[in-house]
Amino acid sequence: MKKTLIAITLLSSLFLFSSTADASYLNGNSYAAEAKKSATARKTVRVYKVTTGNYEANNHFTFYGYLHKGSKVKRSSYLMSTGGWIIKSPHKYYHNKRTFFLVAKGNWYYK
Repeated sequence: MKKTLIAITLLSSLFLFSSTADASYLNGNSYAAEAKKSATARKTVRVYKVTTGNYEANNHFTFYGYLHKGSKVKRSSYLMSTGGWIIKSPHKYYHNKRTFFLVAKGNWYYK
């Protein structure tokens, strides 16, 4: 009886430790909250859709399209550590829990 109780206790403790490896992802909404400043595109630039990972180095970038000259968007107030300026607009450049949009660094906007 005592050996069975010890074995059950050990197995249940292994199960508890192995099930706590839940991955939490970075939140795209918190990234997009940084985009507060208005900007007008000075030239046509590439826009990347970013899917968040477990940590910043694990974010996935895919080409989404172009931000054309004269387009008005909201941008982050400083160059982000993700490698560019985070942008958003009401319809095309949305954000949610897992995605946000980024323009690579460079002089692409008017203030």
